[in-house]
Amino acid sequence: MTVCNHPWASHAGAALLLLTGMLCVPRMLSAQVAPPGAQRSTVLDRVAAVVGNQAILASDVDEEMRFAAFQPGIEPAADNTPQRALQRVIDRALIDQQRLLQPGIADISQQQVTQSIDDLRATSSACAHADCKSAAGWNSVLAAHGFTQSEIEDRVRERLAILKFIDLRFGVAARVPNADVQKYYDQVLKPELEREKAEIPNINSVAPRIREILRQQQVSDLVDQWVKSLRSEANVRILDAAYREGGAGQ
Repeated sequence: MTVCNHPWASHAGAALLLLTGMLCVPRMLSAQVAPPGAQRSTVLDRVAAVVGNQAILASDVDEEMRFAAFQPGIEPAADNTPQRALQRVIDRALIDQQRLLQPGIADISQQQVTQSIDDLRATSSACAHADCKSAAGWNSVLAAHGFTQSEIEDRVRERLAILKFIDLRFGVAARVPNADVQKYYDQVLKPELEREKAEIPNINSVAPRIREILRQQQVSDLVDQWVKSLRSEANVRILDAAYREGGAGQ
């Protein structure tokens, strides 16, 4: 959502983390060992958690943390802990399980994937101090974070499919009355621009962007409630104590 890149829309980013973060759906594996001769170091995986009958591996959590570098600054790097990364992977696994019950409902084209990757190359944190516009620079950034172009395309396709599924499921329920747009303009936008000593636009020129911010916030709230319901119904178990918040049991 390009609207969230606007300075006066930045506060909406935290509420929309689930919707706009780099979504990485865990693989259905119990263990993985790099093949002989592989350039990457051999990794013996362990199961960090189980969501129903789906295993979430330590490598899934590690990938989620590395992939966070491609977000446009939604979450502070200091908060990108293994514990929080696991919670994000669990939530998205629950959502993806629901999506897969309706195959074909959120198919994504290669053109959409390519466009999204172009956006990442222009806005992601990983490209802030790198030449991601060039193929060599982009490939260098990918390698530095342990990804290939194919792997990034897979992650982006998964993200877009889940976002599309969420919008199809909840977008129609989100309604933003004109009074809410006016309230946001008066109580959020104008004070923010006044503090920055910036020009205050006419409400008519920014109303569509304000409406979209508020609509996405409504969708985010609906998804949050839905995921909490999915968690209460699913058998979610954290098996590795290292991934429990504060070391407490789950």
